[in-house]
Amino acid sequence: MKQNNHQDLAVSILRIALGINIFLHGVVRFGANYSKFITWITDTFKDAPLPTWSVVAFAYAIPPVEATVGLLLIFGVFMLPTMLTGLGLMIVLMAGSCLIQNWEIVGLQMIYILLYTTVLFFFNYNHYSVDVLVRKK
Repeated sequence: MKQNNHQDLAVSILRIALGINIFLHGVVRFGANYSKFITWITDTFKDAPLPTWSVVAFAYAIPPVEATVGLLLIFGVFMLPTMLTGLGLMIVLMAGSCLIQNWEIVGLQMIYILLYTTVLFFFNYNHYSVDVLVRKK
């Protein structure tokens, strides 16, 4: 059996922490908060050079995508497509924030992008995950 090291543990902890954060971002927006979230996004992007229908459609998609990506990250399932989906979501959110010149939010979104790319960069150290357990069988 392979002896794991601190890098395996570190990347797994980062992946799980990012997963919990993203999962809860999505989950807390469901229920009564869902319509409030859609309204908030629509109002925030009302002056953006984007069609309203696209902003509304994207707003409806954000919570389920966040919840799904977060849950998959927590358990380490379908890691590569999950990481790319999370990165794609953050890049689109960042681009939207740039369009409305919300530079504070862009900075925070860049931190999330850095976290996703760090986990992706150390992908080969991802030894504590469902993907690895399935591959071993």
